[in-house]
Amino acid sequence: MSFSLLTLKRLCIFSHARPVYDQQFHQGVNIIRGDNGSGKSTIADFIFYVLGGEFDEWKEKASLCTEVRAEVATTSGPLTLRRLIGTKQEPITVFFGPMANAINSPIEGWERYPIRRNTDKQLGFSQVLFRACGIPEAPTIEGGNVTAHQILRLLYSDQRTPAPRLFRFERFDTSNMRTAVGDLLLGANTYDLYVAQLELRNAKKVLEDRQAKLTSLLAAIPGQYGSMNAVELAGRITALEQERDRVIEQIAAVDEAAPGDVDKEFEDRRNQALRDIRRARSEVRQLEESVEKLELEISDLNTFLDYLEQTMEKVNASSSIAGVLGSIDFAYCPACLEPLEGHTGTSQCVLCSKPVDPEREGARYLEIKLDISMQLRESRQILEAKEAERQKDGAELKSARHELRRRNLEFRSAFELAGSPRDAKLAELNNRIGQIGQEITYLGSIRELAERVAKLIAERDAANNEVDRLNTVITRLSSASYGRISEAMSMVSARAKSLLKQDLKRQEEFTDPGMVTVDFADDAVLVDGKMNFAESSNVVLKNAAILALLGAAAEDENFWHPRLVLMDNVEDKGMEQQRSHNFQKIIVNLSQKARLPHQIIFTTSMPNPDLDMEKFTIGPRYTEQNRTLNFGI
Repeated sequence: MSFSLLTLKRLCIFSHARPVYDQQFHQGVNIIRGDNGSGKSTIADFIFYVLGGEFDEWKEKASLCTEVRAEVATTSGPLTLRRLIGTKQEPITVFFGPMANAINSPIEGWERYPIRRNTDKQLGFSQVLFRACGIPEAPTIEGGNVTAHQILRLLYSDQRTPAPRLFRFERFDTSNMRTAVGDLLLGANTYDLYVAQLELRNAKKVLEDRQAKLTSLLAAIPGQYGSMNAVELAGRITALEQERDRVIEQIAAVDEAAPGDVDKEFEDRRNQALRDIRRARSEVRQLEESVEKLELEISDLNTFLDYLEQTMEKVNASSSIAGVLGSIDFAYCPACLEPLEGHTGTSQCVLCSKPVDPEREGARYLEIKLDISMQLRESRQILEAKEAERQKDGAELKSARHELRRRNLEFRSAFELAGSPRDAKLAELNNRIGQIGQEITYLGSIRELAERVAKLIAERDAANNEVDRLNTVITRLSSASYGRISEAMSMVSARAKSLLKQDLKRQEEFTDPGMVTVDFADDAVLVDGKMNFAESSNVVLKNAAILALLGAAAEDENFWHPRLVLMDNVEDKGMEQQRSHNFQKIIVNLSQKARLPHQIIFTTSMPNPDLDMEKFTIGPRYTEQNRTLNFGI
C-alpha cells in the first residue's frame, strides 16, 4: 500500500476487566445512532483517546471505566492499542498484531510508549503510529513534532468545540501548529524541508566558525609571510638547511686553507664588516635627523593649529560683537566725551562718519572665517601626513638601530675577541649556523600556521559549498511544498464547494459558492471570504471542510491524511431533522464515490431511515435504558 491509512476495526471498553462496550467497525461509513444522552459522544471520546488524543474530561459513566482497547488497521498491518483511563498523558501500550492474538499475549509481547517522547532517542506513540500508517514525521516552527493528538484535532469534529472552528478546541494552541498539521495532511514535504533548514543552520555555524578562526590565524602571521603558502615556506626551509650544510663543510675545511689566504680573507671580511657598520651608523643618523626634523615640524604645526583655532574663536567673537556694537548710537566721543556732530544715520560710522556697508562687513568676516577654515583643514592634513611619516621613520629607526647593534656584536665576536683569523672564521661560521637554526625554527612555526590556514581555507570553502547546496535544496523543497499545498488545497476547495451545493437551501451563500477556503492557520473555513453563518450552517460548513479533506485524500495517494474522520456533531446547534438526513446522505455518497480505502465514523440522534442498515450502522440504536456503556446494572 503506497498511501497512508488508519482504520478502526474493533473497540473494547472495560470497567475493572469487565467489557462494557465491544463493537466491530468497518471501512466506509460507520453510524453510531441513539437518543440524546445515551452515550454516543462518550464512544467518540474513547475513540479519540485510544488513538492518542490528549483527553481527560470524562463524563460520569465514562469515569467508571478503567481501560480502552482498539484494533486498528494500518498501512503496515494491524495493531492493538491499550490505554488505561487516566490523564491526558497516560501512555499507550501497543501489540503489533490483531486483538485476537493480543488477548492471549503475555505482557512481554506489548510495548509501552509515552504520548510525548522526552528525548530524541526515545520513541513516542505518535512516531510508532505514524510509521505504521505511512505518515512522515512533521516538525513545527517551534521545534517540536506534529503528534497524533494534533492530527486527531482536525479529524475529530466534537460537540464541545464552537462550530466556526476547524480544529478541536484546545486552550494552548498556535497557528504554527495548525499550519504544520494542515500542510502534513495535504502531503507537503515539510519534514525534508525542516531537516534541510536545520542542516543549513548548522552549516552556517560551521562556516562562521571557520571564517572567524581563519581571520584570527591570518592576523597572527607576520606581514612579510602573509602571502606565502606552506609549499613556499617549505622551499625556504630546504634552502636554509642546504646553506647550513655548506657552512658545516666550510667549518670542516677551515684548517685546510693556507695561512696567507686565511689572513687575507680575514682582513677582507673585517674591512667589509667595518664598512657595513659605518653604513648602518649613517642610516641610523639619517633616520634620527629625519625623526627629529619631523618632530620639530609637528610641534610647529601644532602651535600653528592652536593659533588658527584661537584666531577662529576671536573672529567669531569679533563678528558677534560687531553685530552688537553696530546697533549702538554714540552721542559722545568715547575718548574725549565731547558731543559728536555730523552723524547722519546707520550708513556712517558713529565715530569717524565714514560710509559703512553692513553687508560688506558681514561678507568680510565670512571671508576671514573661510580662509582660516581652509588653513585649518590643510594644516591638519599636513600634520596627519607628518605624523604618519614620523611613525614610519620611527619604525625604520628602531629596525636600523637593531641592525647596528647586531653588526657591532658580530664584529666584536668575530674580529675583536677572536685570537686568530682562524678563530674569527670559525666564530663567524658558527654564528651563521646559529642564525640559520633560528630562521628554520621561525619558518617552521610559520609553516605550521600556513598549513593550518590552508586547512581552514579548505574547511571554509567546503562549508560555504554546503551552505550553497542546502540553499538550493531548500529553494527546491519550498517550491515543491508550495506547489503541493496549492494543488491539494484546490482539490479540497472543489470538494467543499460540491458538498455545500448538496446542502438543503437553508443558507444562501452555500447555494453556489465561488470559493471555499480552508484556513488552517486561522482555524476557520470561509465561503467567498465570509464566515460565521447561522449556527446550524456553521456545523454544515465545518463538517463539509473536514469531509472535503477526506474526499480529496480518498482520490489522491499523495495526501498524508490517514483517511479517517470522526464526527459527533452532524446535527449539532439546533439543526432540523430534514437537513441532518440530507447531510448523512451526502456523507454516504462521498464515501461510495471514493477511490481509496477510508473510514467515516459519525454519531446521530436523527438517523436517516434510508441508511439504517447493517452495512452502515454500528451496534443497536441506543436509548436511555440501553446505553452505549453496559455496566449490567
